[in-house]
Amino acid sequence: MSAVFKSACRQMLAILFLFYPAFMLAAEQMSLPQPLTLEIALQFVDDAGHFQVQSANEDLQQALAEIDQSQSNNDFRVNLSGRLSKVGVSAAGDPAEDNDSVVSLFVRKPLYDFGKTSARDQLALMNVELKRLEKEYLLQQRHLSITQKFLDVLHADNEYLRHNEDLAIGYIRYDRARENRELGLSSELEVMESQAAYEVIRQNRANSENLQRYTRFLLAEELGFPDSPPSELSLPELETGRKIGDDINSLAEQAFKHSLLVRIQQKKVEIAQQQIEMARHLTGPTLDAELEVSEYAREGSTRDDWRASIFFDMPLYAGSAEKSARSIASAKHRRELADFNRVRSELRLTVLKLWQSIRQNELRLSGNLVNQEFRDMTLDRSRAEYELEFKTDLGDSMVQFSESRMKTFQARFDLEMSWRKLEALVGAAYLDTQKTSN
Repeated sequence: MSAVFKSACRQMLAILFLFYPAFMLAAEQMSLPQPLTLEIALQFVDDAGHFQVQSANEDLQQALAEIDQSQSNNDFRVNLSGRLSKVGVSAAGDPAEDNDSVVSLFVRKPLYDFGKTSARDQLALMNVELKRLEKEYLLQQRHLSITQKFLDVLHADNEYLRHNEDLAIGYIRYDRARENRELGLSSELEVMESQAAYEVIRQNRANSENLQRYTRFLLAEELGFPDSPPSELSLPELETGRKIGDDINSLAEQAFKHSLLVRIQQKKVEIAQQQIEMARHLTGPTLDAELEVSEYAREGSTRDDWRASIFFDMPLYAGSAEKSARSIASAKHRRELADFNRVRSELRLTVLKLWQSIRQNELRLSGNLVNQEFRDMTLDRSRAEYELEFKTDLGDSMVQFSESRMKTFQARFDLEMSWRKLEALVGAAYLDTQKTSN
């Protein structure tokens, strides 16, 4: 018994070691890596476990199932029909033949419906294409959203550092004012003034600390890890030196060709046009074939063992059903055309706004870099004067340097997001060609 137990233990250990890497991987996937990089965060764009991706996948699966459903309308239909009957036989008949039961097998196949099936199948295929485009657009927007939320966390960290330094300086000033009041070197009004300033700084620091927490939870929700927000993020390497030309019209035309929003709306217009075609076949003729095989409990000269039939159905009058269906489909088609023009109009303005944002943030970053260099030099001078015990306010220089650094990073982040949004509209390859041509 002991040998059997030891053998079982060895087998269990072997299985455990076999699946140990998988167990460890599953455990690692329960939380985000620390520090979290932008590259790792973007790997969760198409995470099938996220509710947004799940919804898009289910929409696509439903559309694929609707293709099967549409095509199944043209399949064979096999039905078994029966009747159990007891009849009263006449005086001239055989009393033993009072069972008039019958069982019949029907095999029916639609042969032709003059375009209705083809129009329906085409509509189902077009709907699948639409769902695929919508999923691609969702993943594109998730890519931008994750990047934006990642940079928002970094900005919140920079803002917290700035306010944290400000808090330290503000407290020193407040404490110094209280000491001076005890020594008779300052008035109660000056103490209250420094205290009021310190309270404002405390509020700003608390707000920035809350922003740190909130932006992390936003990022965690976007990544699908709501219970484990990242504590530490790595600063990504952002591309610099990109330039954009002045031809906004070319950018807009390229966006009309490349933008997923335009392609989605174009597909909706095509679907609406196909629905008009479907409405034309609402009451169309049909041609079906049917084979009937029957077994009768009571024989008779008028009863057939089998029967093959062709059924032709030609609607002669159906009221206003087809006309109203065409009117509804035509109205929807016109509405989708209007939405298509709206999307193009909004896209044209979006391209202009992004172009302006890139230009403005380039100037903003350039100015902030100069200001940061100036603040860096000022801080070095203040430190030197402080060490030589000259009268200087090192705290002001430190706060101004932190604020300058924060503004520089924010300008970089805003410039990066403007480029990425424009890239999503016109395509990275197109921007690369524009860069080389400029």
